[in-house]
Amino acid sequence: MFTTYDDINHRLEISDAGEMKMGIERMQSILRKLGNPETNVRCIHVAGTNGKGSTIQMLQAILREQGYSVGTFTSPFLMNVKEHIQLNGEWISDDELKQIIMKMKPLVRELEKEGFGSLSEFEAVAAAAYVFFSQCSPDLCLIETGLGGRTDATNVILPLLSIITNIGYDHVNLLGTSLTEIAGHKAGIIKPSVPVLTGADQSEALSVIEKTALKNHSRCYRLGKEMYTERIRAKEGKEVFCYRSPYSNRNLMEITMPGKHQVNNAGLALMAIDLLKYERGWEIDEESIRNGIKKAKWAGRFETVNNHPKIIMDGAHNPEGILALAETLKSHFPGKPIQVLFAALKDKDTGSMLKPLEEISSSITFTSFKHHRADSASSLYEKSTMNEKQYDEDLESALTKFLKRGKGKDILLITGSLYFIGECKNFLQKLNGK
Repeated sequence: MFTTYDDINHRLEISDAGEMKMGIERMQSILRKLGNPETNVRCIHVAGTNGKGSTIQMLQAILREQGYSVGTFTSPFLMNVKEHIQLNGEWISDDELKQIIMKMKPLVRELEKEGFGSLSEFEAVAAAAYVFFSQCSPDLCLIETGLGGRTDATNVILPLLSIITNIGYDHVNLLGTSLTEIAGHKAGIIKPSVPVLTGADQSEALSVIEKTALKNHSRCYRLGKEMYTERIRAKEGKEVFCYRSPYSNRNLMEITMPGKHQVNNAGLALMAIDLLKYERGWEIDEESIRNGIKKAKWAGRFETVNNHPKIIMDGAHNPEGILALAETLKSHFPGKPIQVLFAALKDKDTGSMLKPLEEISSSITFTSFKHHRADSASSLYEKSTMNEKQYDEDLESALTKFLKRGKGKDILLITGSLYFIGECKNFLQKLNGK
């Protein structure tokens, strides 16, 4: 059974798999040994600080509504490592993953003997994804970068389109401390003559993307310039908006992924659909576009897991994510008391993350979780200037007590690291006997 990275690492006998490794040389080498399965995969490549997974889910929902088969590679996973690799919304099976891993095992040993070092766990699962998609041949694969773009393990493909959702300050220890440096990494997914779509709106970040596109002779479609979205109204989990591009005008579109940022992500997804339809000749009718995008959901992202009391989980794991979350709560639940359970990784800018949370919440409970980079509850507690605050280092204890606080119109918000959200979902399933 494959449940965690450790299960894959154990099968492949990788000892330092959890280490973050930049560069694509190992990926190129293992894929050559596997027969370059990535060359048989028709795909769209998606990078960005936030919104990658949401954009992919909207694209997938539209294409599947039309009847296409769609593979997705997304990260991180919430509850099971097999979530990374999906075909039409279904995880890769244990048997399928086992067969691929056993095929990879002797090749991983060869890599080490040749001086490339061992694969990271992310490289291992990305390589497995390309093998899986090459075998099952979906109509289109939607591939999300894990970290940055230029040196990311996924950046071994020639896609039909590249999408860069937005640029923000995340992973600054690896990608750089300026928006220009970070944008340079993200723009690394732009390939010669392959159109690129972007939601980046800061001048310094957008300039890097535009220059990289120009250098690669790639058409660049920018949100707010070549494509537009206008939010019409937001209420209790729904967004209604209008969209236009050089190819189409769509009025009163609806999504059930709340937040102004999700309207922007929808704009990128719709622009990608326009390019597939009008430039590539894909058959995608308007009914499928409207119905599909309305059905799109993304686990752990402003996900309502209970209605009485209202419990919302959102993996807002960086300052930009928290700001988007705060805006969404204000627009969809104005005036309602919000109690927060929060945990984060210690290498995140938690100081910038806490301020918006404190402005919208009536109380915050801090906790921790099982991850080698997790911050302690006491450390987060000390950073907070909130009056109504408490902490409990034990996640299950903190979550149990937190759930008992729900009353009346209070909203219980569980937010922070996506790894933390995954542990909370697992514990809630245990509580519910699932």
